[in-house]
Amino acid sequence: RKKAARAAILRIVLTAAAVYLLFGVVCGVGFVKGESMEPALFSGDIVLFFRLRSHYAVGDIVLVRTDGSYIKRVAALPGQTVDIDNQTHRLLIDGAPAVDDYARGDTFRKTGCSLPLTLGEDEYFVLGDSRENSVDSRNFGAVRKEQLCGQIIALLRIEG
Repeated sequence: RKKAARAAILRIVLTAAAVYLLFGVVCGVGFVKGESMEPALFSGDIVLFFRLRSHYAVGDIVLVRTDGSYIKRVAALPGQTVDIDNQTHRLLIDGAPAVDDYARGDTFRKTGCSLPLTLGEDEYFVLGDSRENSVDSRNFGAVRKEQLCGQIIALLRIEG
């Protein structure tokens, strides 16, 4: 009886440790709020993100922590210069129009970030896909690598 109880406790402890490592260290869970990432992600979607990324690429969807938590897409990388063309309302990276086929709507300048902006060695520029409905780097500026909590690797959409 004691042996069975110890075995059960050991299984519970090992399971708890595995869950903590998986969801506390390796992965995390986030919830999409709002319309800023439509049509890729919708409000109410649940996302799994991988915390252990060593680098990010343009187009990666990431969880960002600034004054709040946001799910955005990496638009520019360290060392790149970001600007917005006032005529076409297009994102410019190093002077050329960005390849951002996932973007919806015009990319307008906002008052939170002075452009053009050359990103530092550990800075990223993140934007929502629905450009007219997004709070992003145009509002809060470039984000440091340590503010990127991880890359989205899975999506759970519950149709309601």
